Amino acid sequence: MRKFVHRIWAYLVGAQSRCALRPAVPHAKLPERVTLNEVKNPAARESNAPREDDGILRHAQDDKLQRRRSAPVLFFASLLAALIVGTTLHAQTVRWDPPSGQLGYNQVSELTLVFEECEPDGAPQTPQVDGLVFGRPSQSSETSMVNFKVSRRFTLTYPVRPSKRSTITIPAFTIQTDKGALRVASASYSVGDATVGNSGLSVADISSAKINVPKNTFWAGEVFPLAYELSVIRRYFHSPASAIDWQPAPLVIEEWSKPEPSEAMVRGERRFVVTQTSRAYAKQPGSFTIKSAQQLVNLNVATSGFGFPFQQAVEQRVITTDPLELTIRPLPPAPGDFSGAVGNFALVSKVVPTAPAGGEPVTWTLELTGVGNWPDLSGLPQREVSNDFSVVQPKSKRTMKDNSLFEGALTEDVVLVPNKAGSYRLGSVKFTYFDTASGTYKTITTEPVTVTVGPAAAAPVAPQPSGPVQFSLPQPGGAVTPGLKLPEPVAPVPPENLPRDPIAESRRGFAPMTTDRLVVISLLSSVLCPLLVWLTLAALRSRALDPQRRRRESRAALAGVLDRMRTVGPDSTARNAQLRLWQRHAAALWEIPHAAPGAPLVSGTIAARNKDAAPAWSALWAEADRAQHSRDAALPADWPLRAEGALQAVRIPGWPVFSLFAPRHLFPFLVALLVLSVLVVPSSARAADAPADYRAARFTAAEITWRKAAAAAPRDWALRHNLGLALAQQDRWAEATAHWTAAFLLAPSDAVTRADLPLGLQRSGMAPPELVEFSRGEGRYALARAASPGTWQLALVAAALAIAAALALLLLKGYSRVGPWATPAALLIVLLAIVLAAAATFSLRTYGPLAHPDAVLVWRTSTLRSLPTEADTQKISALSAGSIAVVDKTFLGWSRLNFPTGQTGWARTDDLVALYR
Repeated sequence: MRKFVHRIWAYLVGAQSRCALRPAVPHAKLPERVTLNEVKNPAARESNAPREDDGILRHAQDDKLQRRRSAPVLFFASLLAALIVGTTLHAQTVRWDPPSGQLGYNQVSELTLVFEECEPDGAPQTPQVDGLVFGRPSQSSETSMVNFKVSRRFTLTYPVRPSKRSTITIPAFTIQTDKGALRVASASYSVGDATVGNSGLSVADISSAKINVPKNTFWAGEVFPLAYELSVIRRYFHSPASAIDWQPAPLVIEEWSKPEPSEAMVRGERRFVVTQTSRAYAKQPGSFTIKSAQQLVNLNVATSGFGFPFQQAVEQRVITTDPLELTIRPLPPAPGDFSGAVGNFALVSKVVPTAPAGGEPVTWTLELTGVGNWPDLSGLPQREVSNDFSVVQPKSKRTMKDNSLFEGALTEDVVLVPNKAGSYRLGSVKFTYFDTASGTYKTITTEPVTVTVGPAAAAPVAPQPSGPVQFSLPQPGGAVTPGLKLPEPVAPVPPENLPRDPIAESRRGFAPMTTDRLVVISLLSSVLCPLLVWLTLAALRSRALDPQRRRRESRAALAGVLDRMRTVGPDSTARNAQLRLWQRHAAALWEIPHAAPGAPLVSGTIAARNKDAAPAWSALWAEADRAQHSRDAALPADWPLRAEGALQAVRIPGWPVFSLFAPRHLFPFLVALLVLSVLVVPSSARAADAPADYRAARFTAAEITWRKAAAAAPRDWALRHNLGLALAQQDRWAEATAHWTAAFLLAPSDAVTRADLPLGLQRSGMAPPELVEFSRGEGRYALARAASPGTWQLALVAAALAIAAALALLLLKGYSRVGPWATPAALLIVLLAIVLAAAATFSLRTYGPLAHPDAVLVWRTSTLRSLPTEADTQKISALSAGSIAVVDKTFLGWSRLNFPTGQTGWARTDDLVALYR
């Protein structure tokens, strides 16, 4: 565009110049016309003849005319120049549109973030505003040209809904654009009652919602029905825009049924009525005010023009119920065998077969069915059998009817193997529960069964215990906090408890490694370390047993003797002492097998090795003998020089490095190596203002600060604990439980994390079986939660290193580097390492997918999709809150989940909490 304007400017300027510089053209002479006056008066004719002054006058008039013609051209060119400069100087801005005004309470409106002459760099982050809920924005862009001015605009339109009746201010903030960081000014809006379209009616005038219960007083643990009813005037109703949004704590509820539509006449108006049902119960007695439920509804709004309707519009409004007031009565004093069951139950006992042969297994089945507080039922009563039976520990199976939470069956099969023939009586089983219909405790008793065992050819003999055998499913070890009881894996049990205080200092935990990395480290520890020690010991043995080692040592000693002889004075005693040392080392150098050899023996022995060196060494030997034993004790003056020359001529091969691989050096301890070959080697890581905000009840600010700190240091479990506290104070229990789970996995032995996890499970509505069992800490879970998955992996590596150290100790013993104590010490180390490796492997298997470094927890109900998009044409599946999976891929806000069953799918990353990342 600018090139086009510049071309027009150049053309206009050139045209004006041509007009200004064009020379004047002389006027052509016209044919003279002679008038009658001129004929009569020749003088008048002469006066009308053209003169030279007339040409000059006409030239001036032409110039003036040309300047008048060029004036519009200059004006148009100046205007184009101003347009070009204006376009160049246009600035970039980001602003809210509208910058102020009024919003309707609980009414969905639109606010637009306008980018002038720029675009956002990445996904814009709007500030969190108390009382204003932002939805996902839609975007658009446009480019326009008006009066040769090109403008570019990019807009993000946010659906917003005020949730408070007060003035709402969006604070000023800085946003990143493709032109750099720009500041967005603040915007303020007043919130008032919203009317439906132009009808003048409020939402309450045309719609209502309520939750109905048959009565307001129930027993603790009593299951009662709930009915949600949405009623809207028929002509205004369009469609539901969301599911029911209700936080019913401390109630435990089932999922709402499918909507059942109907119509009714109310005060002369036809209303559209939608009904959904559910069931609930409260564990703890007391008076409770349950929060209101909300639902988003699309309403028809008719606009009009020229007196008749011509356009149909839809508005979204929030319909809210009144709070629910309930009184929960405590149960009467319970008998000693009361199991905590409240409702209506039946117990059936079956024994098949009743006449087995010896050694034939007998199956004793107990089945409990009914409607009641199943999340609080821990198991079936204990049973007793004779010592003549071998008992296979029972396993229970819980089956809920049509995904119901309060109606189902609990079955427990016990396998009994008789060891003797005879008649045995299997006693009756009792189960006590509280019947809410009668308000009393009832006990169910099964009939006893007689089992007759026939003879067998070879009956198995079972060990005889000292008393009756009792067996049952593991029972909960009691509540973590006094007065509270952990739920079964199928549902949470909200306790009356409060979050703990935040932790000021940083506390980091070990995150687990991947299996491949753990295997590599274990193999390197258990194989390479002993191999290096082995090769080092073999090299030392090879050097010690090298046949040339003594000759090399003697040659070095001879060089030292000759050096000292230069400093010896005329004293013959000191000289003779050095000569004797010289002869001793010379005999070792040439391996002369004699204590006091003479010159002939020396000559013969040296000649056998080196004929050229024999004369010189035999002469030196003879002169040394004469200097020590003759009367004159004279030693030639050049003897030291000749001895040095002879020594320099001797060449001894160095230590052969590859000799360490000789079998006699590698396997001097073959027996010990064979013993160790049967051993099994294991195969297989803040915010200063946040505490002050938390203590001042500014939980949102504390959450933002702790969330940023936890994102920077995800392995600091104290930050995860603190973030969970801030979320719990805002009644966001599900997300708080997810972060408390991450803190627990990083420090499962700490008392703080052990208290956080059961509190979150009881308040959040999530109860994954793994986390519930870890909260109880019984059986294998007690061992597993003694350390984090990362610590158990380090224990595996330590076990591998211990076995490597034991092997190195046996190697030292085989090379006689240590005493006899090494063998029992090495075996003891190996035994301890095997026990440690077994405990670590068992604990990691108990953690299961929770031990994966990419493990995540789904903290709110979501949708599992086959593709990372929200297109309706793909296959989808419900994704329950509390699901545990492993993320193996991410894509633009989506994460692909891999479940232990092999199922994979995509879910929104916002619905997940990474446990270690």
